Amino acid sequence: MDRQLLISIVIIIILFESLFIYLFLMYKKGNIDQNPLLLLINKEWNILYHAFFKWRTRKRMMIQNDSYLFHKNSSYFYLFLALIHEQIIEMIVFHIYLKKEEPDLALIMLVLHIYSIIYMLGDYNLMRNTPFLITKEKVKMKIGARRSLYFDLSEIDYIQPASIKYNKSGGIIIEEKVFHATAFPRILTIIFGISDELKYEIVFKNPVQARGYFGQKQEINKVHLYFDHAGDFVESLQNRLLKIEGAVKSSI
Repeated sequence: MDRQLLISIVIIIILFESLFIYLFLMYKKGNIDQNPLLLLINKEWNILYHAFFKWRTRKRMMIQNDSYLFHKNSSYFYLFLALIHEQIIEMIVFHIYLKKEEPDLALIMLVLHIYSIIYMLGDYNLMRNTPFLITKEKVKMKIGARRSLYFDLSEIDYIQPASIKYNKSGGIIIEEKVFHATAFPRILTIIFGISDELKYEIVFKNPVQARGYFGQKQEINKVHLYFDHAGDFVESLQNRLLKIEGAVKSSI
C-alpha cells in the first residue's frame, strides 16, 4: 500500500471519528435520545435487510391501519434509477482505469461503489415499506431511515393547501423548522433546486419534535405534504379532527 493511499485512509478515519465525537457530545447533552453508534448500526442493518430480503410492502399493515404510501409518482424514482446507473457505470470505469495503476485503490473504490448501490436499493425499499400511518389519535411519519415525526392530532392547529415559494431569482425558498413529507432527498432540493410538488401544509399549535438520521431532535412548526395522495391523507386527518372536536363538545 503506497503512502498516498495510506494518507487518504487515515483522513477518512479521522473524519468518521470526528463525526462520532460530535454525535456523542449531542447524546450527552440530550439532543439525541439513543446511543448514536447503536442507532447507526440498527439503521444500517435495517437498510441492508430491506435491500436483500424485504421487497414486498406490508399489505397487512396497509389494511389494518389508515396508511398512505408517499414514494409513488415521486420524482425521486427517476433520480433513483439515474443514480443507480451512474454508480454502476462509474464503478466499472474506475475499476478498469485503476486496476493497473492503483490495484489497492481500485479494490477500495469497488467496495464503496457496491455498498452505495446496495444502500440506495435498501433506502428506497425501506420507504416503500414505511407508509405514513394514522392510528387512533396519533400520526406516524417516517421517511425510511432518514428522518421521522410522530405527533398527536390534538397538536394540529390547521391544515391548508400550499405551494412551493420562489425568490426573485427563481430559486426555491427553503423554510426553516419544516418537516418535508416527501421521498425526494432534501439535500438535492437545496443543492439543485428541484422538488416534488408541494400540495398541503399542516401547521401546529406549538412546536413538535422530529428526529433526524442520527436521532437528533429538531423543532418543527409545520409539515409540508408533497406525496401523490396527500388529499386523501388530509381528508382522513380532518375527519378525525372533527370527531375529536365533537367528542370534546359533547363532554362539556
